Amino acid sequence: MAQLHCNFFSYSLGYGVDIQIVLPSLSPCDMEHPENLTHTVTAKYPVLYLLHGHGNDYMCWSRFTSMERYVEERRMVAVTCSVGNKGYMNAGYGENYFDFVKKELPEFILANFPVSERKEDTYIAGLSMGGYGALAHALEHPDSYQAVGAFSPATDWGGMEPEERLGHGLPDMMELKTLLENDLAAGKKLPEIFMCIGKQDFLYDTVVDFHQTLEAEGVGHRYDDVDGFEHEWAFWDKELPLFLDWLPRTDSYAGLEPHHM
Repeated sequence: MAQLHCNFFSYSLGYGVDIQIVLPSLSPCDMEHPENLTHTVTAKYPVLYLLHGHGNDYMCWSRFTSMERYVEERRMVAVTCSVGNKGYMNAGYGENYFDFVKKELPEFILANFPVSERKEDTYIAGLSMGGYGALAHALEHPDSYQAVGAFSPATDWGGMEPEERLGHGLPDMMELKTLLENDLAAGKKLPEIFMCIGKQDFLYDTVVDFHQTLEAEGVGHRYDDVDGFEHEWAFWDKELPLFLDWLPRTDSYAGLEPHHM
């Protein structure tokens, strides 16, 4: 596994940004097979854009889960970035986080790393605020992602005063149900959807409501409703490998034995 921390100037935001890229690479286990010792990439990798939650940053998935090991074993690239607490939406002062995640970040990754440009090899997922962001991006641009993962997502921002719970204002947030209705009315093919929630999570009722909306609209999806978990990293670390194994992969590395570290 190669862990790369990168800083580059963002034209969407107007300042330098930090991101992390986790790339499959050689491990000590590979020393047992000297005939395979090479850094040459034989095929481009599938990519997962992994979004953080409120109060977190681009390092949280690496710090609090085994994300790096999970994607390495499955020969995938993971990309993380920071958007502050702006919900993955375009905000004030030219901080266009929606544009950054939708266009500029994939543009930068595809230009500089061995990542597949195929929609079929492109996934997006996130937790809490990032789960909302992943769903919003996947539903607003369903032609960009093959699948989306929403871990304890904040699916409903309506009727909540942000200052009461979050301590600050938010940009205008997209309504997920409206995005869904628009996609269905236009006959668009939706990404595959994975959604999970702990039964003791404070967001439980709103996530169940969105799950029921998907069911009522006939939208097939994977839904994990798990007892014994609140809004916590232990739950997200448990669900992440399940999500990765669920992904509908058709890339060159699909079906291979795990690449153990």
